[in-house]
Amino acid sequence: MDIVVIIAGNSYATKRAVINCFDATINFPGLEVGAKLTPVLASLMEAGFHVRDFDGHSNVTTYFLVRGSADDGGCHPLAALDGRLNTQVTIQTSAGTVSGLVLLIGSDVVELLEPSGDILLIPAYSIQTVI
Repeated sequence: MDIVVIIAGNSYATKRAVINCFDATINFPGLEVGAKLTPVLASLMEAGFHVRDFDGHSNVTTYFLVRGSADDGGCHPLAALDGRLNTQVTIQTSAGTVSGLVLLIGSDVVELLEPSGDILLIPAYSIQTVI
């Protein structure tokens, strides 16, 4: 099993999340202090990692990613979004319909960038359909 833990913070100067520190059981290209968070997360997910947990406080977020665990590939509420990172989707939720670019697929949440520039966090339990 491969494990990566990333602590990232928002840079108000560049308006981007950057990696402040990390720990990993493997060497992974691009995983370095100061790197932009979103491309690194996308690369890790394309390499088979899954976000198992994340937690944020103020402008800092910690991500816990795993590859090769016994539960990889199982059925989960966000299965309809597998392989859809960095693509446009429309999601019908219990609160209405939203569209945007998939930025992050977590263990129980999806992060979308709306055309207006707003970022939405959609809990898995509220997703009804994905187009």
